Amino acid sequence: MAIKVLGLVDCFNSPEFGPMTKHRTVASTSFLGRYAFIDFALSNFLNSHIPSIGILCQNHIRSLSRHVGNGSPWIKNTKIGQFQVLYDEPNVSNPGYNTDVADLFENKWFLNSVKPDYVVIAPPYMVYRADFDQLIHDHINSGSRISLLYTHCKGLKSSFIGAKKIYISERGKVSRIEINRGEVDEGDISMGTMIMDYPMLESLMEYAQNTSSFFSLSETLNYLSPSVLVKAVRHEGYVRSFDSLSNYLKYSLELLNEDVYDSLFHEEWPIYTKSYDSAPALYKKGGSAINSYVANGSIIEGTVSNCIVGRGVRVKKGAFVKNAVIGSDAVIESNTHIENAIVDKEAQVLHIDNAVGTLDNPIFIAQGDII
Repeated sequence: MAIKVLGLVDCFNSPEFGPMTKHRTVASTSFLGRYAFIDFALSNFLNSHIPSIGILCQNHIRSLSRHVGNGSPWIKNTKIGQFQVLYDEPNVSNPGYNTDVADLFENKWFLNSVKPDYVVIAPPYMVYRADFDQLIHDHINSGSRISLLYTHCKGLKSSFIGAKKIYISERGKVSRIEINRGEVDEGDISMGTMIMDYPMLESLMEYAQNTSSFFSLSETLNYLSPSVLVKAVRHEGYVRSFDSLSNYLKYSLELLNEDVYDSLFHEEWPIYTKSYDSAPALYKKGGSAINSYVANGSIIEGTVSNCIVGRGVRVKKGAFVKNAVIGSDAVIESNTHIENAIVDKEAQVLHIDNAVGTLDNPIFIAQGDII
């Protein structure tokens, strides 16, 4: 008998990129010039034949809704699947009560309408490629109530700070969960992605509600992990936690490396996104782009090196841009030097000659600003 699976993108408790996420969620933040971060979780669901998708939205619903719309890039057949942004409007102005658990209760109608057998929950800020078809099959055969994806990695003193570090028993069960504070360099990090049967999700919701109105799903799992069979499932391959402004820049530029790019992208695993009808990029006389992604509609008259350039960007004659992410419709004036920087969409760099930061402390120019 076919099983029904619901995919949930949980945007709660996502990290922030300082001023860059003041008016948008991480989920709807531009990535690699043409995507948003949520596209990767949604595409994992679509490519894994998960027909129904819900997005648990904590805040900035306008930004998120503008990107995902009615879900048409990610839902192929609305007769067998549903797509819904789930928002807890009564609690949005009360941060303590505005949790993913409360959001699920507020939108219980959606869960009841889907009637799933199993649920996959994934965050938008962890970027990876995963075949949930196989993972769900393995989960069912394991007899576990919850399967939790994790990655084993080094460099934890400077990466995955604030993420959940897990401890695994000899039998492969999650025995303890704690926050990574950078105290050790190597360990197992939760990817925030869980597979469970629907009655288990209902049990987590009820436990959270009866214990504390402030409890989230992850906090509930922390409490229950010693007594509930949570199977640790190791993910091999590319995993990055986009959890700060500096990591946003560094990990974006990292994907300019062909080997790193191939570890995330694959022609048989397309990443779907909102489409725009625009002309190809135009390189005028004297303009060049070296080891860069340049999106449609951009006009390059200066030099772009090791950069991510969004749609409709104008880099004027004599400008030199290096190690930067340039948002859509930004303008870089002639003879301007920009390096180790993030220029948000619609910003105009007109009146300064240099805007140079470092990879660990990049220059940030906010959306729509003129400098």
